[in-house]
Amino acid sequence: MCKSQLGLGVSTLTLAMMATGVLTAHAQEAPAAESVQEVVVTGFRLQNRQLMILKDADERIAEFMTGDELGQQPDYNISDSFRRMPGVQTEFDEDEGRFVGIRGLDPNFTVGSFDGSTIATSERGNRQLNLESVPTSAVKRLEVFKSRTPDMEGNAIGGTLNLITRSAFDRKGLYWVGSAFVGTSDSQKVPGKGYGRSSDDGANFRFDGTVSTTFGSQDQFGVLFTGAFSRKRRDQERFVPGSYSLTNGVPVQSAHLWSSYPNSVDRYGGTLKLEWRPSETLKTALTTTYYIQADNELRHSHQLTRGTVSTDTALTSGNKARVTTAGGFVRFNDFPIDKPLTIVQASADWMPDDHNLIKFRAAYSEASFVEASNQLQYNLATSAANAYNYTINDGIPTAVLDNPATFLTPSNYKFNSYNPYEDDSDEYITEASLDWRFNMERGDHGWGFGAGAKTRDLTRDFDRYQDVYALAAGQTSTLEDVLMPADYTSVNATTRQLFIDFGKFQADRRANPTKFVLNTATTALNRISNDYVVTEGVDALYVQLRHAGERHSLIFGGRYEDTATEVNGYRVNGNTVTPLNRKGTYDNFLPSVVFSYTILPNLKFRTAYFEAIGRANPSDLGTNESLNASSLTLSRGNPDLKPRKAKNYDAALEIYFPNKAGMISVAAFAKDLKDEIYSITLGKTIIDGAEYTVTQPQNVANSTISGLEFSVIKNNFDVLPGLLRNFGASANYTRLHGRADLPNGVRTNRLNRQPAHQANVALFYEDGPLKARVSYAYTGERYTSFSTTDPSTNRYDKAWKQVDFTARYSLGRYQIIGEIRNLTDQHRENYDQYGVRDLNYFGRQFWLGVAFKQ
Repeated sequence: MCKSQLGLGVSTLTLAMMATGVLTAHAQEAPAAESVQEVVVTGFRLQNRQLMILKDADERIAEFMTGDELGQQPDYNISDSFRRMPGVQTEFDEDEGRFVGIRGLDPNFTVGSFDGSTIATSERGNRQLNLESVPTSAVKRLEVFKSRTPDMEGNAIGGTLNLITRSAFDRKGLYWVGSAFVGTSDSQKVPGKGYGRSSDDGANFRFDGTVSTTFGSQDQFGVLFTGAFSRKRRDQERFVPGSYSLTNGVPVQSAHLWSSYPNSVDRYGGTLKLEWRPSETLKTALTTTYYIQADNELRHSHQLTRGTVSTDTALTSGNKARVTTAGGFVRFNDFPIDKPLTIVQASADWMPDDHNLIKFRAAYSEASFVEASNQLQYNLATSAANAYNYTINDGIPTAVLDNPATFLTPSNYKFNSYNPYEDDSDEYITEASLDWRFNMERGDHGWGFGAGAKTRDLTRDFDRYQDVYALAAGQTSTLEDVLMPADYTSVNATTRQLFIDFGKFQADRRANPTKFVLNTATTALNRISNDYVVTEGVDALYVQLRHAGERHSLIFGGRYEDTATEVNGYRVNGNTVTPLNRKGTYDNFLPSVVFSYTILPNLKFRTAYFEAIGRANPSDLGTNESLNASSLTLSRGNPDLKPRKAKNYDAALEIYFPNKAGMISVAAFAKDLKDEIYSITLGKTIIDGAEYTVTQPQNVANSTISGLEFSVIKNNFDVLPGLLRNFGASANYTRLHGRADLPNGVRTNRLNRQPAHQANVALFYEDGPLKARVSYAYTGERYTSFSTTDPSTNRYDKAWKQVDFTARYSLGRYQIIGEIRNLTDQHRENYDQYGVRDLNYFGRQFWLGVAFKQ
């Protein structure tokens, strides 16, 4: 951690301690019997109180978020909700959260669990945990652990997140709660009726509900079901320029690409939990969870492709250029994407006496990412007829065609390709764990001991195929044959966009079965050339000691993890495919120590040191070997990769106001990462007597990141008069500083995907039946890709600012709820050194609903 960061941390901690002196004068010690189970959460104020109780009680550095008594959270997507915690950031897919990163680190460094069982993910070739399909109403609590104890997963450099489900024993007897919403999106400009969609646009709606009951002679049995369904429709408009090159100092794009997305997303699924608690000392549960996200996206693309750029300084200089030849294409894709997630788990917690606890877990988790796309393209030949004048102002390029009629004449676009494909990525995880804890539960004083074992088998199966069709000899096909009539101009365009009606193309194929012919050789090669399977087995043992008293808790020990990987894939050399089997092994010992001390009844200090790893992505381990016999190059995955390793340092100070009416928390951390993975050219190898240059992922980079996290909650503005007393607020701010040493001597002052600043602010009002909340989320500028050869192509997202609003009015057991998402209609922007690379517009969402409970 740099000196300035340390200085800022010390200064802030000092100020916080000074504030504590004032607070202590009025503090009252919280009742010893206060516990999470006794808090009845109603509204934003008591949700805040709940998270403060959880944070205060946990012995680790952690963050929490709970639902209210109706299961309502600030968001209906779990990834979105996580971003509201200090030091936690969410990777977005357009307007919704998809992946979760912690403390500025890549989401690949976050491990996720569901009631403590590892969640499978199958997001292409990485380890990013996709939580899009899980609504917030499906869980009781969200947890983020920033420090780790030996009983926790070692593969958690960033941290660990855990989703806690409800229990039928939360409320004995029959209990039910639910909500129903209808909504709309204001982004409905793109023509969308057509292939795979019965209508252009439509209403959005979502439903969720939970019902539970306990039964038996002593209410020893419990059953709970939580279910949800939602449909969201909205359009997306994107301007995605190609890369830039300089002519007379003017950055000129390789292409202007306009893409328009009519999109509908269905999410549905539920959790069924069966529980048996024959006594206070034995708790068992069997839980089955299934959720799926089903996207139905049409992507209409129209591109103007640069040809020759004039070198005449009278035409190309300053911020202007003359492009003397150009071409283009019109393309159609449909993306019916299914992302199902299944989790089945069994658990048993047994306390044979007051000091011993034995915990058993067994789980199976399965996730898939299935994308089946029809891709159809018609090309416009490059010629002087499509010449245009080019300007770039504030990084935004514009093209004005000499003769738009040529660019917009459908008969000028000739059939280029029809390549339907399917990507199918599946991950399967089976695991079992056994833990023994002696005198280690909250409230136990003196020495305690814990030990346990865990085994996990993971399989990631990649399967891709692509059919390749060409136009038969003597046949013709132009865009005119399949044109969809539309009068639409995309963002940052000076001409209207042309659209393909894929239904017309399919009708033409059926009517003329010999018009398009399948390239059988290439198609057969595509069936297997990208397929491979990665298996990973992890066996772990840990031992931990704990010493606790009235004011302190110390947990220390170590975790040993033994990992074995195996890759089954292919070597592809032209049209020759050869099966390959490759294996790798490594082991790690990961020590950790976590200490907390209650300085005053309302002032707590925490510190931690722990080591962690970040396992290589499946694609880094297993990508098939690709031989190029002409250039004598070989690219491949590397099953011998070792995990990244990190040493982590943490300190935190927490001030709690009397009766958990508020909180001030300051945390500082530093992480030192070794053996980051990049693909590099590293040497030669002999294959069939020829010497090939080899490129593959290697452990070749190091990085550091440090930061300061500050959060404050004030549930009431007590000092204000009248109705103003009913206002409350919460805020958090994270300052991050990173550095990475990349291959080829490249050094960056920030990590990939790491913002320098991140903040959340919420102002809420509660008075009788009325509750309202406005929230602001800010994520600073951050890099999305680095180049180790050309820094000008480094790409970054501009700062993102989102405002959301919700209001609720209670009518007995019912609440009327209104929500506005992205109130200020923000859009996302991505740039490189020369100009914009992606402008992404998706509008606002408006919801009106009713929530109800027994």
